[in-house]
Amino acid sequence: MTRALRTWLPAGLLGLLGVLAVPALAQPPASAQPAASADGEVLIVLASREAGPVDPRLVNVPALRRSPFDAFQSMALLSSPRVRLRVGVEEIVPLPNGRSMRLVLREVTAEGRYRLQVSINRPGQRDYLPELDVVASPGDPVFIAGQSYQNGTLVIGIRLGTRRP
Repeated sequence: MTRALRTWLPAGLLGLLGVLAVPALAQPPASAQPAASADGEVLIVLASREAGPVDPRLVNVPALRRSPFDAFQSMALLSSPRVRLRVGVEEIVPLPNGRSMRLVLREVTAEGRYRLQVSINRPGQRDYLPELDVVASPGDPVFIAGQSYQNGTLVIGIRLGTRRP
């Protein structure tokens, strides 16, 4: 603080300014703040056009009752690994067919939705699904389907929860 400012301000106000300035200086810079993140799960489903049971954990998932997924007559939830996505950090989820799904949270929008980059690849080969951009609402799964597996089709859902700053 300059000498002219110190002589102009009353002593009590000068002390108050010092107290107010200390917390502002003590906070880490914005770049050191934790990145936005999203907790969620990946639903790995084996679906088939042949008649059969639908896993009870999937019965109340509305997206699976709409086209194109309504063509499947049976569905089994193979696994539902938990994920914690952070902006700009990739998360790899192994799939039962030997491929890997790569998820990157690109941003949490002002509306609280999640913009993701998703790709599925096979080690040592070209991506089956190269960098698909999707936007998901909290709690509402986004599904990707099409890979053959054990006489059926893998249907993969990504369901993210609430935003964490």
